[in-house]
Parts: sequence; structure tokens; C-alpha cells
Amino acid sequence: MPLSDQTRILHNRLSPRIVTLWQALAPLKSVVSFMNTGAHPDDETSAMLAALGFRDGLDLSYACSTRGEGGQNDIGTEASAALGVLRTAEMERAAEVLNLRLYWHCDSPGDTIHDFGFSKSGVETAERWGPDRLMQRFVHIVRSERPDIICPTFLDIPGQHGHHRAMTEAAHRVMDLAADPGFAGSELPPWQVSKLYLPAWSGAGQSYDDDLPPPPATLTISADGTDPVTGWSYEQIGQQSRAFHKTQAMGRWMPAGSERNWALHLADSRVDGPDTAITSGLPRTLSDIGQAEAQRHVDAAIDAFPDAEAITRHASAALKALEGAGDGHRIARKRSQLARLIRIASGVEVLARTARDHLGPSDIVGFEVETRPGRAEDLTVAPLLPDHWQAKGDQLLTKNAPVSDPYPSVFLPAQPAPPCLRVSIRTHGVRSETCVPFEVTPIVLPARAVALSPGTDVVNLATARRDLAVKITTPHGTPSLTLPEGWQVEDSDDGVKLSLPDTPATGQYTLPIEIDGDRAHQVQRIAYDHVAPRALSQPAALALRVVDVALPDVRVGYVGAGNDRVDH
Repeated sequence: MPLSDQTRILHNRLSPRIVTLWQALAPLKSVVSFMNTGAHPDDETSAMLAALGFRDGLDLSYACSTRGEGGQNDIGTEASAALGVLRTAEMERAAEVLNLRLYWHCDSPGDTIHDFGFSKSGVETAERWGPDRLMQRFVHIVRSERPDIICPTFLDIPGQHGHHRAMTEAAHRVMDLAADPGFAGSELPPWQVSKLYLPAWSGAGQSYDDDLPPPPATLTISADGTDPVTGWSYEQIGQQSRAFHKTQAMGRWMPAGSERNWALHLADSRVDGPDTAITSGLPRTLSDIGQAEAQRHVDAAIDAFPDAEAITRHASAALKALEGAGDGHRIARKRSQLARLIRIASGVEVLARTARDHLGPSDIVGFEVETRPGRAEDLTVAPLLPDHWQAKGDQLLTKNAPVSDPYPSVFLPAQPAPPCLRVSIRTHGVRSETCVPFEVTPIVLPARAVALSPGTDVVNLATARRDLAVKITTPHGTPSLTLPEGWQVEDSDDGVKLSLPDTPATGQYTLPIEIDGDRAHQVQRIAYDHVAPRALSQPAALALRVVDVALPDVRVGYVGAGNDRVDH
């Protein structure tokens, strides 16, 4: 459902423009980019990232291998791929708080890179993930983001989680492979990461028991201060982000005085000179890459806070100064950051919503846009739509649109994926453009959906049972099963009755379901207040295992979790 007025009011209250404006200024302080790497959603070093981003202005990103499919679920019954969908949505919300660009190694529910449970071996993990697959994705991510610095969250030492160990070992290898023009796993241009830092703190305690001490600290990131405008400590900002990992019961109140600093160990450097700061040896500002005029206006915009009109004037001048400066990634990011700052500082407001959040592949939905021009000299707003979508007046049309992807491979807070709004404004004679996400991004569901109960079953040839009833619910059409030779099916009041021959072959059977001759899908909707709605769509099939097992004459007890059929 679209947001209620009460929820919309709450979101509005939690986003005062003065804080949004202050945080939009921060990324303009630096052209250095810092990539944190981990194995699961919630592995990011949130407090350190908050200090590096909001205080120091570094461009931040996080490369995560799995979707956390094998973790706990503290708020619901989603498991496996469905839990991966939920944790993906949580990680995106956590990333928004930190202005963190997010990349995933795992890009589908069937990816070999997945959270298969707890392991102590990085070698075992890499073998299960597929070492070639892991490095192809990692190189592609690094070449896409082009970070100056990579820093894993955990160490590759005995006693640590194998997934963490595999990602840290891969971070060492990607330093060379991403820069190698002969690497065949990515078609993007090579990129040389300048520095690799490791944590100089131990991962021991709670779930892990690192058997070796951490490496010596060569550098310390001071993060025990507070933000000068909000008064929040960087630990508190980090916890504001971590609180979105509700499935993992994260989010802790950080009392005043509990802040900490972060010790790092320089493990590999491809730049000259002493490493006295995290930016040592790197171009730090626009001036360092030949854009002194733009930097002068950026400095003036930062100094002008909280004067929004002066910030708009200087940011517009900085953007104009970058015209013709080329298409390098550092310049492109500053243009994007300046455009967002100009939109906020000029008081432009744009909000788009649809009448429904769940759509069919060929559907029509009401569409509404609110705008406030603020001090913009000109404002143009238009929907930016995916392929097979159209806008006609106050309606959006989906025409054979593909089903929404619940495992997007990238999430960029400042560059939302379509559908979104393209906002073009002119301030002080300078044109800037940004994209704004819908209030709730609508989800496209498959045309032919069914619900099965049960979706899995077991037939034991040592018993007399050869029949099973399957409840099949569908909003329209006639479902049918594809069966092995000798199996029979007949309709029942709410589904079908399946009959097996007396002696079917043992093994696993996957029985596809069609509706009116077309493959049907099972859809699991995922909706919680702290994340945007998602849906996991998978081909519908009854999974049936035939076994021949003689049970001993014993009593068997099982304590269920409430979301499985192990007792059956």
C-alpha cells in the first residue's frame, strides 16, 4: 500500500532540510574514494564510515559478497532467498543513511556466491563460491567504482568466519587483477587501487574467536568526535544506519563517551611517500586534479553554511567551472554531488507516488507528482521509466514489463534506478539535473502466479501412502502439473490430488506448474515498515522426494522453529 499520511508526516519530520543541506556539503570536501568490503549485510564498519564521509568528505562504497541468506531472522519467518531479499532491502536503507554506494558480488538467488552458513575456512568458502566467479565480480565492482582505497572489515586469520576470510584474501588479489589489462573477467577499463588497509583490531568476541592478534596499527582514524551541526557522535550516526538491520537485531544506543577510534594497518600501497593520513599520496581536492576555480567555489559554499542562497550561488558557480573538465569519474561525482546540493539549497521539492505499489506486467496505475520550485529560475520534472513502461498524463502503463529484480546488483543512493523522477533546474543561469526516487518504488509481479500448499513433500515407499493433496491458489486461469510417466492427477475442490504408482523410482522430483499452458510463478511478498516492499518471484513447482526408508521402532521428537516442515 502507498504510505499513509501519518507515515509520510513522520518521514518528513525526520528529514529537516538544514541537516540534509549540511550532509550534502560533506562529499565536496574530497575527491578520495574509500571502499569497505565484507561478506554479509551488516559487516560494514558504520561508525568509521560515518566519520570518513560526513566529517572528511570521502566518497564511500561497500562491496558485499552475499545477501545474508543463511543468517538469522529476528523479525519474521523469511529464510533462504526470501531472507536475502529482505536483508538486501535493509542494507539499502542502511546505505542511504551513510550516503554509501552499494555493490553485491551475488546477483541472483541462484548465484554460487551465497551465505551457506557458518564456516571457519576461507579456502572452503572460495571453493563453494567459485574462485573465478568471486574474482570476476570483485574486479568488475572495483573497475565500476574505481576506489582509491580498499579496507576489509575482518582479517584472514584462523578462528574468523570463513566468508570474511575469503573476502579479505580476495581484497589482496583484486589489487593486481583489477589493474591487469589482460584479466578476462571484466570488459571495463583497468583500475589500480592505490592502498589496501586491514583492520588493526581483533574480531574476537561474540561469534568469532580470532586465534592470532591483529597486525600493528600504522594509522588511526579518529572517530570519537561529534558532528558540529547535528550534535550526533559518529558512533550514533553509525547506529542510525545499523538500526535498519532489524533481522539481525542490530541498532544499539551509544551513550556519550562510548565513542572509539579505528586503527588501520597499511597492507599494500602503490603510492609513494609516508602514510601519515588516509589520503596520503592521493589527490585530495578538486584543486589537486586541476580544478582550482571549482574548488574555490566549493570552499565558499561550505563556508557559507547555513546561508542556503549563498550556497546555491557558489555551488552553481562550481558546477559551471566544471563544464568541459572531462568525464573522469572524480569530476563526474562532483558534478552529481553539486547538482544534488543545488536542488536542496535552492529549496526545490519533488515527490512522486503511485496509487498502488504492486503492478502486473501489463497494468495501468494512477501517478501523482508534488513540486515546490523554491528559488529555482526554472524547474522541469519528468518520469524516468524502465523499458516497457510509459507515462500518459496522470497514469503509468507497464506493457510486457519484466518482473522486478529482488536482487539488484548495485544500489546508488544519488542515482536511483528507474522508475524515478528526472529533475532539471536552473539556478544563477546554470542548468543542473538530478534523479529522485519515487516515494515507494512500485514492484512488477508476474502475470501468472500461484500459491502452493504444501510446496514440498516426501513419500516413503516403506509406507502405504501414495497419494497427496496439493492446494493450488491462483487469481485466474487453470493450473496444471507436468508429471512423470505413470503418475496421475485429478482436480479437487481447492487444488489437485496426485497419485503415484506403487513403485516409483526413488529420488528428487520437480513438477512444474503451468496456468493455461504458460509457466506459473510463486510470489512471496515481503513487507515491513522499515524497508520498501519487495517480492521474490520463482518458477512454480512442487518439489517431491520419494524415499524408501524403514524407521526403527522408536519415538522421535522434534522441536520446530515454526517455519519448517522437518517434523513431517
